[in-house]
Amino acid sequence: MKLQHFVLIIVLLSISLAAKAQSWDLAKDKNGVKVYTRKVEGWGIKEYKVVMTIKTKPSTIITALKDVPSRYEWAYNSIEIREIERPNSENVAIYNKVDAPWPVADRDNITRFKFSYPNASTTRVDMTVVESHAKAPIYDGIVRIKRLKGHWLIKDKGNGWTEIVQQCVAEPGGSIPDWLANSAVVDNPYNSMYNLKKYIEKR
Repeated sequence: MKLQHFVLIIVLLSISLAAKAQSWDLAKDKNGVKVYTRKVEGWGIKEYKVVMTIKTKPSTIITALKDVPSRYEWAYNSIEIREIERPNSENVAIYNKVDAPWPVADRDNITRFKFSYPNASTTRVDMTVVESHAKAPIYDGIVRIKRLKGHWLIKDKGNGWTEIVQQCVAEPGGSIPDWLANSAVVDNPYNSMYNLKKYIEKR
């Protein structure tokens, strides 16, 4: 019986520690956009989750995410965005180059976006990276992001309101100062989501 109690305590303690490690911290709350961060085991940079509720239809958000050229309107710090391939209406691969402050090298990535519809009120967009592609090889002087996982959730909240959630963790690669990495994981998703809000509201 004592051994059973000991094992139970260890299990409960492990669950408690795991839950604590995975809890979200609110890092920014401004203009209707909230950014949360947390540490994730096996990753050198924090994961972020950015949340916004906006007066629009879910289909408007989905259209914006599928429309590659429109990303110039809202994707923060992106200096080159282009479509790599679109095998069907629910899958698109996008090349994105991001401006980094000197002397840090610019970053780029090729990300596949896969749209799915878990239920009538929710759209999920899974993001995965491609290391290289014939239409976007590794370029000299630019660091390719080769490790990323994330997704978008677009939820119909009723009465004309839509909740948008983007959650992502990515290794920037190369050498990058801690202050820049910590700032980017909050400011970049905040600015992109706020820009998306302004883009949608003016349509």
